[in-house]
Amino acid sequence: MRLIILAAGLLLLSCAASRAQERVYCPLPEDGIWINKDAEPKQISRVEIESRCQDNQVHVRARAFTSCIPRDCKWGWTEAARRSDGAIQVLLIGFLSSKQLTMKVFSDLLDVHVINVTNDLSQPRTEETYNLTRK
Repeated sequence: MRLIILAAGLLLLSCAASRAQERVYCPLPEDGIWINKDAEPKQISRVEIESRCQDNQVHVRARAFTSCIPRDCKWGWTEAARRSDGAIQVLLIGFLSSKQLTMKVFSDLLDVHVINVTNDLSQPRTEETYNLTRK
């Protein structure tokens, strides 16, 4: 019985030690302002990502801009989540439509995969991918 309790205690200590070794690095590589110089109307023209570390956790928020006339349309700051594969995902909800952005840095580019959904489902969802450069 003592052996089982000792083994369980050692297991708990090893788990605590491994968690203590996990490091959280901020800012994330995706942090910053990213632009799409060739954005056509209604396409993603700019993405801003902010990250901060607090209590060994990464907090991320993002906002996006779409190309509009006379100036770009702005989707407000929204909390984002870091997925297990390292990508950042955010759901931007608007009055008529919503956008789900999945973003990941590759070298000097931010790969942004966008799923567009009309909230009343009157049109089929569309998917697009953009490569943005750091401003």
